[in-house]
Amino acid sequence: MFKVRAITEDQHDLTFECSPSEDVISAGLKRDVILLASCREGGCATCKAEIVDGDYELGGCSVQALPPDEEEAGVVLLCRTFPRSDLVLQLPYTFDRISFHKVNTDWQGEIVAVERISSNVARLQIEPKDPETGAAISIPFVPGQYVDIEIPGSSVSRSYSMATTSTQSRLDFLIRLLPDGQFSNFLTMAAKPGLTVKLRGPFGAFNLRENGFRPRYFVAGGTGLSPVLSMIRYMQQEQHPQEAKLFFGVTHQHELFYLEELKKLEESMPNFSAHVAVMQPDGNWQGSRGTVVDDLLKHLEGTKAAPDIYMCGPPGMIDATFAAAANYGVPKDHVYVEKFLATGQNQAAE
Repeated sequence: MFKVRAITEDQHDLTFECSPSEDVISAGLKRDVILLASCREGGCATCKAEIVDGDYELGGCSVQALPPDEEEAGVVLLCRTFPRSDLVLQLPYTFDRISFHKVNTDWQGEIVAVERISSNVARLQIEPKDPETGAAISIPFVPGQYVDIEIPGSSVSRSYSMATTSTQSRLDFLIRLLPDGQFSNFLTMAAKPGLTVKLRGPFGAFNLRENGFRPRYFVAGGTGLSPVLSMIRYMQQEQHPQEAKLFFGVTHQHELFYLEELKKLEESMPNFSAHVAVMQPDGNWQGSRGTVVDDLLKHLEGTKAAPDIYMCGPPGMIDATFAAAANYGVPKDHVYVEKFLATGQNQAAE
């Protein structure tokens, strides 16, 4: 047996044993140490961590969840990490995110509303219910997390981020409609108010960090708006003092949504501003033309303090944002990301 020492973002640590034939997540579960994880198949990046010391063997995993450059730098997915010596891990979240007892991750929900809000985006609203009494309940989650939603009568589920906060009784999801996508077909042809769905979660380590009064920039492509909107709404709810800027972009003007909601947030939050960009706008578009990263660059150029950057969207947007941050001296550990991944893996905002 080897010893695994895990150090959290707030410098707490814990130790548990792990055999050479066990992955780190499974070893923790056996010993009632519940580290953040979701798919446990190397596809979702929820259990990402850095190996500070020790030897290990890494099993197969998605290159989208663990890009080669991160793997070379000692970053791993703990559900695919098998120790070959004692290990020291650096976890990208705080100690309070770790559970030491079995937690409920299975829930039931009732669809309250489903509506198309742009040419390729639907809003799905679900009210969690107590399976025994049918009474409305709240699912505790951290802004930025996601749940798995199962299509009724099937074993097919997809992962979507909440756009609301945990204090709201109903969960809102902003879901991109894909041609012939199984969940997209469910939304457009079968989903209706009153229908019961199974939920599993919450999962994910994409969440706000407490880094003093550093500005917070949020970058969202399409339905990547979901998790960052939950974070911004949480900032509003808790009256956070940090300056916050949202950079939200789509390809075509007919894909825009939630502009009124963003305007209301601007009016109610004195330190918040929303910047919307369209790559290929119609002639009547009065806003920014180009990519969401083009807008971000303009604001990074004039910033006096390097911000924390939270981003969710397609890989191209993510890569361009990392490059922009590096060019303007934003440290990599100030940048937090949730990527869109392929169907069947974590696609938390897609």
